[in-house]
Amino acid sequence: MMQRFEAVKIWMVAMLCAASVVAIAGLPAQAQTVRVKDVAKVQGVANNQLVGYGLVTGLAGTGDSTSVVFTSKTIQNLLQAFGLSTSSQDVRTRNVAAVVVTASLPPFAHSGDTVDVTVSSLGDSTSLQGGTLVLTQLRGADNQAYATAQGAVSIGGFSVQNVGAGTNSVTQNHPAAGRIPAGALIARTVTTPLQQNDGSFNYALLQPDFNTAANLARALNQRFGAGTAHAADEGTVQVQLPPAYRSNEVDFLAQAGDLDIHAGQVAKVVLNERTGTVVMGGDITLAPVAIAHGNLSITITTTNTAVPSGPFSNAPGQTQTNTKITVNEQKRRLIYLSGEPTLARVVRALNTLGVSPRDLIAILQALHASGALQADIEII
Repeated sequence: MMQRFEAVKIWMVAMLCAASVVAIAGLPAQAQTVRVKDVAKVQGVANNQLVGYGLVTGLAGTGDSTSVVFTSKTIQNLLQAFGLSTSSQDVRTRNVAAVVVTASLPPFAHSGDTVDVTVSSLGDSTSLQGGTLVLTQLRGADNQAYATAQGAVSIGGFSVQNVGAGTNSVTQNHPAAGRIPAGALIARTVTTPLQQNDGSFNYALLQPDFNTAANLARALNQRFGAGTAHAADEGTVQVQLPPAYRSNEVDFLAQAGDLDIHAGQVAKVVLNERTGTVVMGGDITLAPVAIAHGNLSITITTTNTAVPSGPFSNAPGQTQTNTKITVNEQKRRLIYLSGEPTLARVVRALNTLGVSPRDLIAILQALHASGALQADIEII
């Protein structure tokens, strides 16, 4: 009996180990566990863009010139609103600049809330430093006013000019645009419905992926019951609110947002040729390939040598220019890279080439063109 019990015990342990191996093998390779709120948002819940036209006053002679007609007209209209009648000849100030004011209206915004605004010069103003934005209406795409903006403009730069014997100019960053923190006061409450009339809504994935969409729908069905969610495509998951949450969709979104799911990773290589930056992400693989890469450098050196005139000549000395051109081609041997299944091994294999980031960009593009690099390439 004891031997039979030990045999049954060993058999059970073996079955549990086999089940564990199957469960581990069933997980996607390099799966990343994330929260739902970090990879998806409710479709339709988004910011709204606002824009307005106004004047910035109080500039120290850095405003629009008199040749900017619309600035003069705007000043006349502003003064007329205060009961002052003027003509274009009366408006000769360089302390005012016409600007475009933009802001982003967040969802669920209420009357009395404040948002930041960006102020950008519209005319030929050289700097908005020290200026103050006059009360400006901000309108949406429906031409309805949703906020008003006003306040001191803060810029992250400066501009110095000194016109004397010569013209001197020193500019730091970009002084023709600035921001007003909490400069816009929302005047109209924005109503953003979370669900449709039938009690449904859609989750929109921030990074569309079929695996992520399927895992999101599966997690919602396991948590709230079968039939709650359905993956419509790689970027949309349709959700039908359970009856218990029809009148409390906020509680549903709060619980659903904290669920952990496995997010699929896209094999992508991002290249920035301006800065020589290479960023690799996702399940990148490399097929067996042979690479030979050589560098060709041309150096031109110019040397000026003073040649004095003869002992019996009154002519001034001459300058002789000597130019030397050197061509250097670095010899590279053919390197074989075996198929690499993981990102770490791909990086280790590419490092064996010993090339600069800019050369690596050219190599990655060639690998992608040959089909050896199993990833998408995006150039920014």
